[in-house]
Amino acid sequence: MKKKILIVEDDSLISTIFRMFLKELGYDLLEIVEDGKEAIRLCETLKPDIILMDVHLGGSMDGIQTTELIKSKFDIPVIFLSSDTEESTIQRVINTHSYGYLVKPIDKKELGISIELAFYKHQFDLDQKMREQRFRNFITDSPEAIIVINENGLIEYLNCLGLKLFKTAYIEDLMGLPLLSFVDEHYAPIFKERLETSLAMEKGIAYTHLKLKTIHGELFDVGLTGAQIEFNGKMNLQLIVRDITQEFAYRQLLAEKANIINNLADGVVTFDLNGTIKSWNRACERIFGIEEAKVLGKEYEEVIIEGEEKSFVGDILSPVRENGIYKVDVSLDIKNEKKDLKLMANLLKNDNGEETGIVCYIRDTKACS
Repeated sequence: MKKKILIVEDDSLISTIFRMFLKELGYDLLEIVEDGKEAIRLCETLKPDIILMDVHLGGSMDGIQTTELIKSKFDIPVIFLSSDTEESTIQRVINTHSYGYLVKPIDKKELGISIELAFYKHQFDLDQKMREQRFRNFITDSPEAIIVINENGLIEYLNCLGLKLFKTAYIEDLMGLPLLSFVDEHYAPIFKERLETSLAMEKGIAYTHLKLKTIHGELFDVGLTGAQIEFNGKMNLQLIVRDITQEFAYRQLLAEKANIINNLADGVVTFDLNGTIKSWNRACERIFGIEEAKVLGKEYEEVIIEGEEKSFVGDILSPVRENGIYKVDVSLDIKNEKKDLKLMANLLKNDNGEETGIVCYIRDTKACS
C-alpha cells in the first residue's frame, strides 16, 4: 500500500517539485496546503502517513507550532523542510521530536530515504508505546505493589498498591525522589550496595528484607525483588514489594518463643499424630544425649526408649486423649545411665479445634534436685 503524504508548503515552485518527486518515488500525494490551520483540519479527514512541513509558513502559525498541535492531536510523523540552519530554529525543531529535517534544495533520493526512515521509526515508536501501555496496565492492576526506579535510583513510577505502602494517594509525592531516601538508615547500606550492583551489571535484585519509611516517616517491613525492564525507552529497575510487617513481627514472636523453649530446664518435644518428632529443645539434647538434628523427622519408637518395646499410640496418644493431660513417672536406662523422669503430655490443636499433635514436657528429677 502506498504511503500517503501531506505537504504543507507556501512556495508554489517548491510544491511543484515535491509533487513530481513524490510521484516518481511512488508515494500517494494527498494534498498540498499553505496554511497550518488547514493542515490540521486535513489531518483529521485524510489521515496522512507522513507530513512534509515547511518551517516558515505564512499565517498565524509557523510550521513548528503547527507540528506541535498535530503531534498532540494525531501523532503523525513530520519531516521539516527549510533552508534555515540557524541554531535557534534547529533547537525549536528538536523540541518537537520531529522525524527529520531536510535542508533546501532537497534531493529526490534523500527525500525518499527520509520518508521511509520516518515512517518505520514512527511505527517502532507506536509499538513501543503500545508495549509500555500494556506494561502500565499490567502493573496498575497487579496484585503486588510495584515501584519502577531509573538508572539514578530515582522513582519513575508506582502503582496504586505502591502508593498505598507509602501512605499517599498522590504519585507526585514520590516521583523523582531517590528510593534510598525512604529506606531506614540501618538497612540503607545493604540496599545501596545491591541497587548499585543491579544498575551497573544490568541484573535484578534477589529477595531482600528492608525497613522502608512512609512519607510521614513511619517504618514498615518489606520483602522485595527486582528485575531489569525497559520503561519510557530506557532500562529501569522494577521492584515488586510486599508489606511483611505483620509477618515479620510474627516471625520475631515465634523466634522469641523458640528461644524461651530452648532455654527451659525441662525437655520439650513435639510430635505429629503419627509419632514423628517435629521439635526437640536443648534440654532434650541434654537428657537423652542426642542432638536435635539427629532426631527431627524420626519416629518416637526410634528415639525415646532404646531397646524396649514401646508404641507412640499406647504410651502417649491414647492416654492423652483419655485424660486430656497425661502425667507419668518413668525410669529409663539412657546410654547406660539410669534416669528418673517426669513426663507430662497434652494435645496440640489449631484455631478450629482440630488435633495437630502432641507436646511432651520431660523433667530429669535428679538434675533438678
